[in-house]
Amino acid sequence: MVASDILRESGFDTFHAYDVQAAEGVLAEHPEIEVVVTEAGLSGPVNGLEFARRVSRDRPGVQLVLTSCGRDLAASEVPHGARTLRKPYASGELRTVVAAPALLADA
Repeated sequence: MVASDILRESGFDTFHAYDVQAAEGVLAEHPEIEVVVTEAGLSGPVNGLEFARRVSRDRPGVQLVLTSCGRDLAASEVPHGARTLRKPYASGELRTVVAAPALLADA
């Protein structure tokens, strides 16, 4: 199950993108997006970590959750304020991180 499925089943409105280009398109079309969850090692010309940096720079009001498989992300790699989850994570961990008051004031 992917993160968007977990969050949708938890009552969040979600969008799913398979690469950075598609994710940037979704963000451009939906200014109401408040939280972005991305895999740091997302493949393609731009990885998920660089995508998160772009989102942090271009949409500072959007909260970020970075997932990673196989290694912990160093604090210096992660945009300020972003949360991290190491795979595999439990569905409840993802829900908690996304709904945390520090991420969504109205959650």
